[in-house]
Amino acid sequence: MKTLVFGLGESGVAATRVLTERDEKVVVADANDNESLRETLAGLDVSGVLGAGPEVLDGVDRVVASPGISPHSPVLKAAEVRGVPIISEVGLGLEILGDDVRVAAVTGTNGKTTVVDMIHRMLGASGAPHAVAGNSWRSLTGCVGEARMAGLLVLEVSSFQLHYLRSPDFEVAALLNVKPDHLNWHDSFEEYVADKLRVFEGQQPQDLALLSAEDPVGRGAASHRIGAEILVVGRGDTALRKGSLFLRGSHLADVAELHFVGRHNYENALFAAAAAQRLGATPDDIREALLAYESKPHRVQAVAEVAGVTYVDDSKATNPAAVVAALASFEAPVVLILGGSEKFTDFSELLPVLRRCRAVVCQGEAGPRIAAYLEEEGWEDIVHRAPGLEEAVQRAEALAKSGDVVLLSPGCASFDQFSSYAERGEAFARLVRELTEGFVGR
Repeated sequence: MKTLVFGLGESGVAATRVLTERDEKVVVADANDNESLRETLAGLDVSGVLGAGPEVLDGVDRVVASPGISPHSPVLKAAEVRGVPIISEVGLGLEILGDDVRVAAVTGTNGKTTVVDMIHRMLGASGAPHAVAGNSWRSLTGCVGEARMAGLLVLEVSSFQLHYLRSPDFEVAALLNVKPDHLNWHDSFEEYVADKLRVFEGQQPQDLALLSAEDPVGRGAASHRIGAEILVVGRGDTALRKGSLFLRGSHLADVAELHFVGRHNYENALFAAAAAQRLGATPDDIREALLAYESKPHRVQAVAEVAGVTYVDDSKATNPAAVVAALASFEAPVVLILGGSEKFTDFSELLPVLRRCRAVVCQGEAGPRIAAYLEEEGWEDIVHRAPGLEEAVQRAEALAKSGDVVLLSPGCASFDQFSSYAERGEAFARLVRELTEGFVGR
């Protein structure tokens, strides 16, 4: 069998290396051609093509597609027409692992990295050997040996990674929520939903499916699509009740004891607890991990207080649903910084929560469109414009009053100004530090 690995990012490189280690026939390709890719190709010791078109499919038996590559790419479209099987890098990793490893998979528009991190901490508290891979972590094919040795894998999967995945049969599968996102990659919201629901394909009655009582897609799936045991988080005895978290009726923690805030994060904690319990963690292990847990960087993370104003980095919020969740975390008035690279996302779900905002500063490539939309919807009194993040922070400082929160929760990707949401969050923190220095010097 000859495999084409298409896409030479981290996932493609990891897939190529694991295949060559198994002495399989491999050719690599990327639609782009630049110096960085040439260096990557030179380090792989396999034949490859840069600036590739559909001709790279000649003689190929299957394609391993990197997650960032849209199904609309000429190479992948041609593969489908020719009947050449396409699998994702995650699919390749699962194929190599076979039935030797228990797998818990987490997907959702928002919160999946946090839930996987919480599961990781809970299993760590229990002493259970495990590996963590996928989307925001590391490529699965780069750690198959570690996963096989541990016997347990916690996997974060995006809709991109699920798109070419068929009947994975995860022991635990969690769908946190589904909101419109990545519609520049998927053909439609319906396709995006279908890809998310693939996380449950192949599950058996002895497996566990986790859904949210707050999510319409999950509630709909519960009625007819899933063959596993279903636990609905936020309903019955697994829920937040009167300021406390309960898992299957057992008290885990009071929210006042926790070092993270927000109803969405409390739900994340319950998803993680339910998964970790199925994988072997006890309620005491879960409680220990929750009491020690702090949010990962760029997720509703306070970075400084300047002149009585708290500045919060939520750069990871790259869609409107994440912005809504972040705003719900604060009782104080908020000066919200929105905008980034343009995905033509619908911001209508933000409208009901704008009453929490003293002002909204729209910036970046998508800023003018978002500002115009909010003004058309009657919020012109609080809408402000800034060309980029630096000017947005300066404008937010001028608008905020003591006791307010300045919240960077962009609702957009970062690629108009930064290489990643992390770089954007770090730039925000640097700009806020400069404000701090300027205030001290006054």
